[in-house]
Amino acid sequence: MLTRAFELATAAALAARGLEAGTIRTAGGWDIKCWRGGTPDGEPWLLLHGLGATAATYLPLLPQLQTDCSLLLPELSTLGGTRGPEPALAIPQATRALAELIEKLFPGQAVTVCGISLGGWIAVRLALARPDLVARLLLVVPGGYREQDWDRIGRMVRVETYRDSAAIWQALFARPPLLLRLGRPLLYLAYRSSAVRAALGTLEEADAFGDAELATLKMPVGLVWGAEDRLFLRAAGERMSRAIAGAHFVAIERAGHGVQWERPRAFLDAVRAFRHDCPLS
Repeated sequence: MLTRAFELATAAALAARGLEAGTIRTAGGWDIKCWRGGTPDGEPWLLLHGLGATAATYLPLLPQLQTDCSLLLPELSTLGGTRGPEPALAIPQATRALAELIEKLFPGQAVTVCGISLGGWIAVRLALARPDLVARLLLVVPGGYREQDWDRIGRMVRVETYRDSAAIWQALFARPPLLLRLGRPLLYLAYRSSAVRAALGTLEEADAFGDAELATLKMPVGLVWGAEDRLFLRAAGERMSRAIAGAHFVAIERAGHGVQWERPRAFLDAVRAFRHDCPLS
């Protein structure tokens, strides 16, 4: 019931922005629900959401990209309507499935991959495994960087009671406006859901990445961070940017992990600057 409610809410929000839904069966037996929109012959973009979220995560960014980009927003969990042989996509499975989607829906093209949080983790793994498919990489508060306090992070994302959700809420938002504050019950329900628990159960240390792997990335890479993110600390983003030759790092002040919601104008400015500084050839 809860999963269906999140799926329907996402569908209503994205359909209102003019996106269209479809389902694609991958070789691994996953039926990936995908949203498509924008300009068919525009820059190809793949947008990956994070843990406990759906493709609606990108609602603040859509107006900027829809005018000149061809957009693909896959749902990476059952919260958004994706179904498969396991309760959740593990990162290696997601990487293979996304490579397949790019090859099917953007044949012969490399795409700009944007990933938020867990979606950023998957985006890095995709860029490392299939650099031929990734023209640019835009990472927004990405997970997966090995050199962090993972015990602390694990405690924050494992929610059993409403009181437990305070930690992840405080990580998401530094100074949330009233409208965002009303969303804490939804955050609690999302992190208590079977979709989130299953996703957390798939994560393995081998999925993480370090400086040596980041140093092999040759495509343009942008990193956008909430300066007050308490989940993945700004210092981790700065270390990542130093490991990647030519990386563009932006820390948005007065923002936490949910930077695209808390400081949408500054977030859009950061995305616009990345596109300007790293044009597709």
